[in-house]
Amino acid sequence: MNAEPRKANFVRLVFEWGFDERDEWEAQQRGYRSHVWAELDDASLHALTFYDIARLSQTLDDECASGRMFFTEPGLVIVPEVTRANMESAARALASEGFFSRSAPSTAHAERKP
Repeated sequence: MNAEPRKANFVRLVFEWGFDERDEWEAQQRGYRSHVWAELDDASLHALTFYDIARLSQTLDDECASGRMFFTEPGLVIVPEVTRANMESAARALASEGFFSRSAPSTAHAERKP
């Protein structure tokens, strides 16, 4: 009998270089934030990149214009607006749904700043 993998709980988001009010404002204006990891209670870190729909559309248009008819990014998460609250909510939901148990933790270094 195969046991289902344990679903780790979301602890917090870890932002490389930190994440203050200015960073949040810039993320909202750009419609994206990369270099983000979801830290789980098993101490694993999972890389996430957040986009809003407008930025995703622009990025896909740019890719298509250059002849690349798709866009992909590891750990891509689409949110209505790139805010700390939306990113945390998405990461918490992904953890509760077992999303991170289906992927390997990141081996990239993340500076652990709240």
